[in-house]
Amino acid sequence: MAKTVTLKATNVLGKDFTIMDSMGNIKKINEGIKQIYKRIDALDQKKETVLFAEYNEVITDEVVKQVAKLLNLSKDDAKKLEDMSYNDLFTFYSTAVSEFTGMTTPSVRQMQKNQEKAMQALNNEDPKQSSEN
Repeated sequence: MAKTVTLKATNVLGKDFTIMDSMGNIKKINEGIKQIYKRIDALDQKKETVLFAEYNEVITDEVVKQVAKLLNLSKDDAKKLEDMSYNDLFTFYSTAVSEFTGMTTPSVRQMQKNQEKAMQALNNEDPKQSSEN
């Protein structure tokens, strides 16, 4: 049975969009996730210290682009996505990514959680344990 995800966009684009887990859509999602990670990596390569706000700019920009590609929107309609709730767009895209491919869309919230876990692990490290021993 096909998996589907719907973007409710009637208020901005005049209709809702439902996509299914077709090979074409999976290919678009795979390419989209690669683009998001490439942009994150480019930011990491460019700067020694990156602010979460900078990651957020890259991720949000790319998610909007990838939703437009996934829905085969015209340039004008793609621009209208910027007037929609980003939460709705991100939820639609990340649900499609997760349901259709099993992958996770990067987010600043997840990056922050990962950083907190790493810091806690460092703080909880036994001082008796040393890499020199």
